[in-house]
Amino acid sequence: MLSTNRILEMLRVSLHVLVAVLLAVGLAGQVRDGAPLAALLLAACFAAVYLAGTVWHNRGKAYPAWAPYVWLAVVAVLWVGLAVLSEAFVWLEFPLVMLACVILPVRWELPVTAALLAVTLSVTAPGGGPGAVVGPTIGTVLAVFIVHAYQALRAEADHYRQMAEDLRAAQREAAHAEHAAGVAQERARLAREVHDTMAQGLSSIVLLGRAMDKQLGEGDPARETLEVIRATASDNLAEARRFVSENSANAAEVEGATLPTPKRPPLPARLDRLARQAEDRQRALGEALEVRVHAVDLPEPAASVAERLVREGLSNIVRHAGASSAVVTVDKLGATATIDVFDNGRGISGPEGYGLKGLRARVEEVGGEMTVEGNVLAATLPLEAK
Repeated sequence: MLSTNRILEMLRVSLHVLVAVLLAVGLAGQVRDGAPLAALLLAACFAAVYLAGTVWHNRGKAYPAWAPYVWLAVVAVLWVGLAVLSEAFVWLEFPLVMLACVILPVRWELPVTAALLAVTLSVTAPGGGPGAVVGPTIGTVLAVFIVHAYQALRAEADHYRQMAEDLRAAQREAAHAEHAAGVAQERARLAREVHDTMAQGLSSIVLLGRAMDKQLGEGDPARETLEVIRATASDNLAEARRFVSENSANAAEVEGATLPTPKRPPLPARLDRLARQAEDRQRALGEALEVRVHAVDLPEPAASVAERLVREGLSNIVRHAGASSAVVTVDKLGATATIDVFDNGRGISGPEGYGLKGLRARVEEVGGEMTVEGNVLAATLPLEAK
């Protein structure tokens, strides 16, 4: 079954084919009757001008707004000359009427069509009887009707094409909204799991630490280690509660509600706290560690990813590096943030563990890059979310 666009294309091509056929029929008659050279040259000029304008238009090249009117006028003048020389060319009036209705404004259609019909009748009517008048008149009316039917069909095709594009856009938007709702629901489910398991366990550690603190004497050496355990558990409990709060808020926003998200301190303050906690954990293990932080504040989500990266880097230093010194640097370079965690320990060797793999995925999720080379954990992050 032919589509509407295919039908429209066939109608457009048929117009040019009709011009070629009628011109060829006229030329054949002229050659048979031994026409003068002037008629043949005029027919050749008509064909050349008509073909040049058609090819120029179909190639999509730019042209001035007045160019189609000038082209139509030249074609019409050449046709008048042909019609005067030979009645065989008079039937080219029908495709010329179609072109006039397509090119000219509506207010000029009737006058120009009437003028073209008058030229035709001036050639066919004298001594031709009623048929010489009725035939060209019906043909002209039919040509006008065909053009307006073509334009109505094209307008309807454009209308349905726009409707199809709007429908596809609505489907994409609905799919995006459904995906966002699914992601928010999954985050809400994870938030509930974290609240019911990890957060409860960390809360129990904090409570047990407070109870143990009361049982230890003032000079007990285990008190410092216990304080590190309590501080670490409290910090992770706060992080778990923040995760629960943020993801519950995201789910509520998708469902049309709004929940307040707790305001976090600037990134340099959060990194300083991570550095002190790393020093305390290392000291509790019987070794000294000095962590220096040089950081600027970053916008979200770069700040959260930078905090995660520094947290993982310092955790690996405490657990594996055996270092005595570490430096954390966070800076801005144009529209990019750079994060470096360096230590003087053993460095990282072997395949990446789950923590680094997860961290790399988090960095790439926001459009950044992460590298691990020996004693340096480095990453670059875009300052604007992608």
